[in-house]
Amino acid sequence: EEITGHLVFDIKLGENFRRKSRFCADGHKTKPSASVTYSTVVARDSVRLILLIAALNGLDVLGSDVQNAFLTAPNKEKCWIRAGPEFGDNKDKCYIVARALYGLKSAGASFRSFMAQQLDDMDFKPCPADPDVWMRSAKKPDGEDYYEYVMTYVDDLIAVSHNPMGIMKEIETTFKFKGNKIEEPSSYLGARLQKKNINGWDCWTITSQDYVNAAVANVEKAIEGTKWKLPNKAATPMTSAYIPELDGTPELDAKDTQYFQELIGML
Repeated sequence: EEITGHLVFDIKLGENFRRKSRFCADGHKTKPSASVTYSTVVARDSVRLILLIAALNGLDVLGSDVQNAFLTAPNKEKCWIRAGPEFGDNKDKCYIVARALYGLKSAGASFRSFMAQQLDDMDFKPCPADPDVWMRSAKKPDGEDYYEYVMTYVDDLIAVSHNPMGIMKEIETTFKFKGNKIEEPSSYLGARLQKKNINGWDCWTITSQDYVNAAVANVEKAIEGTKWKLPNKAATPMTSAYIPELDGTPELDAKDTQYFQELIGML
C-alpha cells in the first residue's frame, strides 16, 4: 500500500532544548491493518507490586529509555512511499518502508513484538497477570532462588534483579539507550519514584505529586482572565448542591469540548 508522510520539527524542552526532526508516516490516511495494532503497557499496580517485591527481597532497580524506539523494529505493514522534495535528488523515487516508521498504525505493536522477542530470547516470560511484566528464575550469590523482572512501558524499561545492570546490558546488545544512560529511575508512568530507607528497609516510593501539580497549573492557566477560579478547598469534585439533570447552561463549543475531554483524560 502506498502511504504519504511529512517532516516534523520539534524542540525537546526536557532535553536541554535539543532540536529534533523526524519523518512521520501519514498513518491516519490508511486503513487499519489486519494484524494487531494495539500495544499494551505495564499497569501501574504491577509497578507498585514489583517495587514491593524488590524491597522484600533486597533487589536493585535500574531503568533506561530506548532511543528512537520504533525505528529499531521491523515494520509489520507492507507499505511504500514516493519521495517528496524533502528527499532532494532522490525526489520521486519509491521506497519500501522496512522499519516501524512513526505514524504507522502498527508502529507501537511492531516495537512491542520486537522487544518481546528480545526478552524471550533472554529466557524472560510474560507474567500471566500482566504481559508487560517479564520474569525469569535466577539465583543470588548465596544460592537463594528468586525471580528477576523487566517491566516495559513502550520504550521505558525497568529491570529488578540482584544484578539489574547485567539485564540492561543484555538488552543493550540489540537496543541503544538514550544517552547510554542506565540508572535508578526517578519517574515512571508519569509518577515520581524515589528510593528511601524506612525502618532499615530500602524501599521505593511512588507519588503522583508532580503530575497533579502540572494538571492544576494547566487548569489555572486555561481559566486565567475568565470569571472562573479554582476553589481553595474542595471536599468533593462537584458541590453537593449541583443537580446535573437540571443543568440548563449552554453546551460547550468544539474547542471547550476538546479541553473538557483532555481534563477527563488527566483525571
